[in-house]
Amino acid sequence: MKQCLVVALCLTFSINIFANSKADEAAAAYAQRDFNEAGVKNAQNAVSLYEEAIAAEADSLAKLTLKLDLATAHYFLGTAMENKDERKAQHQSAMDVADQIMEEMGVQPDQAPELTQAQVTALLNKMTDEEELILSDAMYSKGINLAQWGNLNGIASSIGKLPIVLGLMERIEMLGYESIHEYGPYRTIGRINFKLPKLLGGDLDKSEQYLKDAYRKTLVKGQRYSVNGYNNIYLAETLYKRGKETKAIELLDYFLAADPTTLKENSEPENLEALRVAQELADDWK
Repeated sequence: MKQCLVVALCLTFSINIFANSKADEAAAAYAQRDFNEAGVKNAQNAVSLYEEAIAAEADSLAKLTLKLDLATAHYFLGTAMENKDERKAQHQSAMDVADQIMEEMGVQPDQAPELTQAQVTALLNKMTDEEELILSDAMYSKGINLAQWGNLNGIASSIGKLPIVLGLMERIEMLGYESIHEYGPYRTIGRINFKLPKLLGGDLDKSEQYLKDAYRKTLVKGQRYSVNGYNNIYLAETLYKRGKETKAIELLDYFLAADPTTLKENSEPENLEALRVAQELADDWK
């Protein structure tokens, strides 16, 4: 009996070592992502490696964290690939993973955007801080991927999904994690209100309010730009659309003059892409 137990323990240890190794390989591959053919292939490789690591991981929380990493890799591919259908498929895959995480944490994905305050409080009372963050991240992943999927499909065919996105962002705030991803929930709500025509519920005043909050709460110390490039870009676009062209251009200029080392860590491809987008806007507006 003791010999069997030793064999079982050794096998479990070996599986965990394999899982950790695959997770490290996946992270290394994802770190080589970029908005070009080679970078996309690296991200695709990361997806495969994350799937292997998840399959081998025994610890439940570690498995959930790896699934978040997998959803992140799918999201990146949804923004970096050229083919529209492939991009939509990547965002759908990310949403599927986010749904799995919520289900495994006892939250039904279709009910998540409509959780009451009492239900959120009950979740907070039974979850650890780590579990709360994982759940909030899963909700965020589902929301931003659905927003991107909807943007690719067009407003007319996807407007019915917007209450889901907005509901998820609001539940993240109810959970107390609105600051995740440099106030990503605020950035998402602000951007939706910018994109939507007024007749369909868009509100530029609300867009500016949320985006200013995301921008102001993530300023680089001593600077006038946010650590997250899209906090700067989206606020500038809203300001410009509201007729505040001078302020919009000034904000972009501050961002374009940023020291790249002060921007979001471990996000060099996204930071460079944001600077490229900002430069295009600045050139167009001046």
